[in-house]
Amino acid sequence: MLKPFAPMVRGFTLIEVLIVLVIAVVLLMMVGPNVAVWIADSRIRAAAEHVAGGLRVAQAEAIKRNEDVEFILDPTADTGGWTLNLVATPATPLPAGVFQEGARLTQFTVLPAGNTIVTFSGLGTVRAANADASLPFEQVTIAPTTVVPGTRNLRVLVGGGRTGIKICDPQWTLIDPDDAKACPVP
Repeated sequence: MLKPFAPMVRGFTLIEVLIVLVIAVVLLMMVGPNVAVWIADSRIRAAAEHVAGGLRVAQAEAIKRNEDVEFILDPTADTGGWTLNLVATPATPLPAGVFQEGARLTQFTVLPAGNTIVTFSGLGTVRAANADASLPFEQVTIAPTTVVPGTRNLRVLVGGGRTGIKICDPQWTLIDPDDAKACPVP
């Protein structure tokens, strides 16, 4: 007597499952450090673009109103960000910015140290001195708060050059100083 066909058992063997798990773990180990660098670089880029965007808004407001406008960087506040003030009438509300998308998880180094204000004239140029007689900051270097090997700091430059406001990579200067993304060599 002939037996009917036995149904085929579908599924995975233990060896197949273990092989897939080993491959997945190896891939995660290779990709893991790159993801951490990518996240840190994204935070640095977001913070740099936010600061540069705020500086451009301040410059545009100064030109639009034909008055001096102060850009005040305040990364240490609870929300962190920047504010704008009219020098002549400080009670006038102007745009302000709050750091988003991980930009708060970066640290800011301002040069000259301690100066967090830049004043734009009605022509859009940087004033030689702020309303409080302090010197305007010339650059802000943005780095991650925790050291992640392989990340690149960015720098926001204010004044000088054709554009006046520029985001550049200080490490790129060592590779190709003539490239537009490199910071100018003093």
